Amino acid sequence: CLLSGAYPPAAYEGVGRHTNLMAKGLFELGHSVHVIARGESEQVTFYDGAYVHRIPTPLTRYGRYRSLPQLHHTLNRSHAVHERVVQLMRNDGIQLVDSPVWQVEGIVTARSGLLPVVVRPQTATRQVAELQRDADEGLRLIGDLEAELVAGAAFLAPNSQATVKALREVYALPPAARYQVVPHGIEPVADEQVRPFDVAAPPATLTVLYVGRLEKRKGILDLFGAIPATLARVPNVRFIIAGADNSLYDGFQAHHGMDYPSYFRKHYPAAAPAVTFLGAVSEATLNSLYQECDLFVAPSLYESFGLIYLEAMNYAKPVIGCLAGGIPEVVEQGVTGRLVEPEAPAALAEAMSD
Repeated sequence: CLLSGAYPPAAYEGVGRHTNLMAKGLFELGHSVHVIARGESEQVTFYDGAYVHRIPTPLTRYGRYRSLPQLHHTLNRSHAVHERVVQLMRNDGIQLVDSPVWQVEGIVTARSGLLPVVVRPQTATRQVAELQRDADEGLRLIGDLEAELVAGAAFLAPNSQATVKALREVYALPPAARYQVVPHGIEPVADEQVRPFDVAAPPATLTVLYVGRLEKRKGILDLFGAIPATLARVPNVRFIIAGADNSLYDGFQAHHGMDYPSYFRKHYPAAAPAVTFLGAVSEATLNSLYQECDLFVAPSLYESFGLIYLEAMNYAKPVIGCLAGGIPEVVEQGVTGRLVEPEAPAALAEAMSD
């Protein structure tokens, strides 16, 4: 049984995409796979080899934490997931639960001891709160839940050596912890879908693609700062920014009174005509964007791995990332892309211009 808040085809994000690949692979190996995902109402479908159970989150428990909405929702969500795990154990004989650290959906099941819980650590709430300088008490307590989930895991499957390092620094991972680094995989696209950049006949307009949530941790403000300098050097470039705006939840709107696209248009009006904000996009649209772009950039301040870089490379696109977290384990400097220091718009602009 795999846990993932977001899950295709209803919603796409890093954890959900990776969980989907795991589900397909496990099914192909002959296993019976169940996925528990978020849903507005109860629904069970069969998708890519897995029974996908979409369940809502009734906010009926943990009333003493209502003043901390994120923590309150997180606890109720984990309890709702656990109730479905118990049902699947009784009716379908599931033997193992796989939970990401993100949103600690497996914490109640891990505490129950009913089944072994394998934990996939990614970028943790504690790390995000530190990067965004968020001292919210609810986030601190969610970080404590993450620490408990990591400590109580039957086995850990970190996605990079950088994640192992973070587990030791952020959660005091004991030396005796059972773990194995399992890098994210990807399904190769068909050769006819790959369109490498033609150096001999470059397009009249060059396209730079960004994919990811619009939030500080993803380096969106650094990209904003690098765009005018890039346009000054390469006037025939346009930027496509695909991803949901997260300004309401990362504190940006509270501080600036506007979302990220509005902020860019206000502070960089001369560059605005060269930038298109698409918001969240479908899987088909995302694949077309990767296929049609000339350069992929994602200047995240931290990524535990960075599946998006592999997705762009899958279409033979050069990528630009930052020297942070697990990104250098994915992007080979000067071979598959370029790496720059995080929070360095000038260096980012130079890398994009080159």
